[in-house]
Amino acid sequence: MQQRLTLALLTKGHLRVTSGAAKGEVSLYLLSGIATAPRFMEGFRSALHGALRREGYEVATSELMFPYGNWSRRIVPQLWEIGRDMRRNPRKTGRSIGGRRAIAAIGESRRSLGLSASSGKGRTILVGHSGGGVAAVHAAMQLIEQDGEAPSPLVVMIGSPRCRIPEQLRHSVLYVYATPPGTSTGSGRISDAICKLGSFGGWGGGSDVDFAGRASRRSFPGWNHNKYGPGGACGVPIIGWHPDYFREQPPYVNRMGLSNQWLTLHAVWEWLRGKI
Repeated sequence: MQQRLTLALLTKGHLRVTSGAAKGEVSLYLLSGIATAPRFMEGFRSALHGALRREGYEVATSELMFPYGNWSRRIVPQLWEIGRDMRRNPRKTGRSIGGRRAIAAIGESRRSLGLSASSGKGRTILVGHSGGGVAAVHAAMQLIEQDGEAPSPLVVMIGSPRCRIPEQLRHSVLYVYATPPGTSTGSGRISDAICKLGSFGGWGGGSDVDFAGRASRRSFPGWNHNKYGPGGACGVPIIGWHPDYFREQPPYVNRMGLSNQWLTLHAVWEWLRGKI
């Protein structure tokens, strides 16, 4: 299902948020990718945290995590670990390097809240950038398997390489990718080369479409390019590419006065509002 931005919903550059009584508790975790600066996603975390609170949710915790390490760790081991995790069989997410580290960090967070490591507080939301999106998928699946979490954790992959998403999690995953400035949000054009790495494919039947909802032109008999793909996908027309989804200052502000971070946040928020 294609998630689309609608410019008619933009009002003075603010997100559409419905105020009201408390709607429940959520735990928000942001997972970074390779060689990331310690506060790279802090602005985005704070903005999404604020949107959830204004919508009426109690945010039990919101934290940044580094499942493959930050920029102080050597880059080669990080590349190797993400490469291994990208190729994981969807039935073997428990072996994921980044996923296991994220689960350990979530367990520690839960204990700090006075909860057992295997007991969450409300709905869990995992937002991963780059390789962090792969770790987020695997961590969410481990939460389901270990905790029997219902409803499933929600996962947002932003500028991430493709990995095979387990069937029971697919409709709880949004895939956000950069498109060239000025293109429509329903466009399947990808300007972030990292989003072209990896695969959602597998052998078998089912629908085989690209991000714009078009039938693939390169399907081999029996091969489904989207067999393990996300339930939702959305292009965001940001200025720049892979490291620029969360930029807030010029030159990463378009002619309408909207920053890259705002466009990314709007795409994520519109999907979350319909899922949480």
